[in-house]
Amino acid sequence: MTDPAEGGLRVGVEVVNETAVPIDEEAAARAVMFVLEREDVSSGEVALAFVEEAAMAELNSTYRSLDEATDVLSFPGGPDDDFDWPEPEEGLAPHLGDIVICPTVAQRNAAEDGVPLAEELRRLVVHGTLHLLDYDHEVDQGEQRARETELLGDPTWDAAPLVATQ
Repeated sequence: MTDPAEGGLRVGVEVVNETAVPIDEEAAARAVMFVLEREDVSSGEVALAFVEEAAMAELNSTYRSLDEATDVLSFPGGPDDDFDWPEPEEGLAPHLGDIVICPTVAQRNAAEDGVPLAEELRRLVVHGTLHLLDYDHEVDQGEQRARETELLGDPTWDAAPLVATQ
C-alpha cells in the first residue's frame, strides 16, 4: 500500500492461505494491485483467499448451485453486493470484493494446460480481480479474456511466482 498523499494507490489486499500450498502472499497481493493499477483503480480493499477443495465446492454450491469445486470465484463488493459487509467509514477505501482460489483445482487445470501451478495461480488472480471490476466473460464479447491476455503479457509487470520457493 502506498501513501495517498504522494499520489499513489490507496489499495489494501488481505491474503489468507488456508491450504498446504506455500503461497507467496506478498506476490499474490502485488498481482491484485498490479491489475487494479492498470485498470485505474486508485483506492479499494480486496480480500484474496486460497482454500481447499471442499470449501470451494461448498461456496460454488451455495452461490452458483454447482455441486463441484471450481478454480476461482469472485464476489464483487459495493452497495449492491449480496453480502453483509460493513460499509467503509468515511474517507476509507471501498470494499471492492473477495476473490477465492482453489489451488487443488488450479493444479489440475495447470497440468491439463501444461503450465506451472504458479502461472495458473497468477492467471486466476488476474481473472478474479477483473471480475471484481465488472468484467464478465460469460456475457461479454471476449473483452475479459483479451484484457487478461494483455495484463499477463505486460512487460512492465515484474511478476514473482505465487508459489513460494522453499
